[in-house]
Amino acid sequence: MPLSLKVVRAVRDIGVNKGATGPHFMECDDGLTYLVKFSGGSRAAVNEFIGQTLARAVALPTPNSALVDLSAEVIAHSSDLRNRAILPGLHQGSEVIANSSDLSELERRHGKLDEELVNVEVLPGTVCLDNWILTEDRDRAENHLIQAVPGGFRYYMVDFTHSFTGPTWTADSLDQGSFVRTLVPTEPQLAASIRGLHSVESTLKRIETVGDSKIEEIIASIPGAWSVSGEEREILVRFIELRRSLLRSVLTSNASRFPNWSG
Repeated sequence: MPLSLKVVRAVRDIGVNKGATGPHFMECDDGLTYLVKFSGGSRAAVNEFIGQTLARAVALPTPNSALVDLSAEVIAHSSDLRNRAILPGLHQGSEVIANSSDLSELERRHGKLDEELVNVEVLPGTVCLDNWILTEDRDRAENHLIQAVPGGFRYYMVDFTHSFTGPTWTADSLDQGSFVRTLVPTEPQLAASIRGLHSVESTLKRIETVGDSKIEEIIASIPGAWSVSGEEREILVRFIELRRSLLRSVLTSNASRFPNWSG
């Protein structure tokens, strides 16, 4: 049975954000602002939908999400959306986190994640997730979000566009990626947070207990209008299941890539 998903209606386009896929900020009828990735032209919306859903399934922090219903009227008021021939319908939205910035803000003042995060314990788990779903660009500062909160910062995983072998994945690329045993690129401070198998054990166990039926449920929930065929859905399920079974060995066989790994 497909997941029960939140759907909101876009009421105003605020404008384009940086990023290869050109997402837009949208005010929606629930009073919140979402960063919206569009379902046409690439797999960005699909990847974001699956990545965020899996992150929440294994208790990793990622912004709340919703399917954003975009009307022809809102599109008509945006030259960028018109020029890109974005269609009305459902697109993938991530709730904008107040008082937040990407990791470059911390880097500019030479701050350290392990000293300033109020949820530092999640960092090793993010490396697990990215190697599960092959996120290829988590080494870039803009793909990490930190929110200023009392006592420091709260970390969130954002941007899964380049998961699942990237935003232009095919059935062939997923089949090939299923068996990749090298680590995906990792931000140095996240790599340093892993001090041995014990650092990732809790997240590994949560990933390993995400059942086949749950994975099938997530993939079945991808909106039908997003042009993911039945065969492609089956291949996505197989990719996630195969990489789930390989993940522990991928991490342990690449222990030398983690500078603080011991034991």
